[in-house]
Amino acid sequence: MVGKELVIQRNGPVDIREIAAKATLREVRQSGHPYVELRRVGKRVIFFCTICLTECFSDNVLFDHLKGNLHSRRYAEAKVTLFGPMPWPFNDGVLFFNNSREKDPLLLDSSSQTTRELALVPQPGISGNDTEVTSKLRDGSSSCNGAKGERNCAKGCASGRVAAISEDRVLSNCGTDGPLVIPGVLLKDVVSDLPVHLLGYGNISYRICEGNKNCKKISKIWCAWVGQEGSHGSDCCNTYEQSGFAIVNFSYTHDLGRKWSSDEQDLSVSAGSFFVIDDAGHRGKRLKKSFSDEEASSEESNGQSSSPQGSSQAIVTGSPTGTSHNLQVGLLSSKSVRRELRKQKRIAAEKVCDICGRPMLPGKDVATLLNCNTGNLACSSRNSSGAYHLFHTSCLLHWTILCQYEMLTDQLVSKGKSNRGRKAKNAPKKTKITSIFCPECQGTGTHVKGDELEKPSISLSEMFCFKLKAIEAHKAWLKSPEVLENCSTGLHFPTEHLENSEEKVMPLKSIPFYAADG
Repeated sequence: MVGKELVIQRNGPVDIREIAAKATLREVRQSGHPYVELRRVGKRVIFFCTICLTECFSDNVLFDHLKGNLHSRRYAEAKVTLFGPMPWPFNDGVLFFNNSREKDPLLLDSSSQTTRELALVPQPGISGNDTEVTSKLRDGSSSCNGAKGERNCAKGCASGRVAAISEDRVLSNCGTDGPLVIPGVLLKDVVSDLPVHLLGYGNISYRICEGNKNCKKISKIWCAWVGQEGSHGSDCCNTYEQSGFAIVNFSYTHDLGRKWSSDEQDLSVSAGSFFVIDDAGHRGKRLKKSFSDEEASSEESNGQSSSPQGSSQAIVTGSPTGTSHNLQVGLLSSKSVRRELRKQKRIAAEKVCDICGRPMLPGKDVATLLNCNTGNLACSSRNSSGAYHLFHTSCLLHWTILCQYEMLTDQLVSKGKSNRGRKAKNAPKKTKITSIFCPECQGTGTHVKGDELEKPSISLSEMFCFKLKAIEAHKAWLKSPEVLENCSTGLHFPTEHLENSEEKVMPLKSIPFYAADG
């Protein structure tokens, strides 16, 4: 037998199923499925197919999924846009799956405080490489394995270094290759300057159909990743106009972008919590709960008043006996659990992308908008605390593309129709998007005077319709994407065929992508 045997050195608790899952993941990725990853749901480790957004709870289910019709169809769609010589450098868990910065799948979970070791050790009598390969994880540290791992680690470390930047150098315009600083950003409960470095550019283009009588309709609009090298070419500098906004990428953590109050920071691990929100965004019950929330909620729904007998089911195990004391404990417990549940639901909602409604997972790529003209984050004009909203990187990109589409469509309509006449005057006014803005607070990052903040101009119902429009248009794009040389993502708006029409592909904007240092 040729190969190596997996040897587990027990310096702490080891989950055999987790080790087997990571071995399966390595095998699957080596077989050409880099979009498959591991996620933790409660105490279980499951497989997740990013391009299909499908959970697989065992290796057999995963293999069946990879052979199924759904995966075959989605893979054929993704192959046209997401696989290429220059892939998107993001891993947001909903569309992009670049795992070059991901830790070795063989390494165990670094969240544990115990020291655990996993080694691949050649056994006597087994031929092959005589070098012992050992991967260790101690207290959250990791090491690079092999020459390829060292190259990837060196690349990641180089991009993560913060360059020496003078305090007075603040970002005033996007598109420069050097390190930049964004002022007034909330970082770890402190408002400070945020150093960022340029990742590359995305070129936004669209396909327009021109028919008779000056009838023009946009059927597709997309963003193609050109990286840093493509940004210096004549295509970007001369053909594509520089966008007034940029996308700033972060690695997600629960406290990123907002300031937590002292009573909210430890909610996810609170001992009294009835519900627990895991890293995959699922809600589960704790194994040890001291009271029944179902019975308390049923009493509330039926309008029953609390009594010593009814509240005895909400008494903490081992509490002192006594009717009056039990009643008091029961009332306090039911109030505290409802308060705790409300906080837990709020925490869970804040972990969800406001565009697609899917959870944002720790370590995955999320992003916010940057106003290139003012050098401020888009949300800065809607609050004075330095807070900002985060979304999946791909979702925010789709929102940016939708804003460009709405503005471009409005220009085409205004040129083709006259504002004169009774019908034009009596026509209902449609809400127009006149700028790219944050899809949650509608901030643009413009300069504000004193305490006067920017006011939103679009209602919540209309915002919901715009977000739904972006989601549906991207689904249509997956079914009928534009075939390009570069990796891309976009929106598709199916239109009726125009007689004697001519289709053209037109360049629009070049949008910069930055990554936060540190």
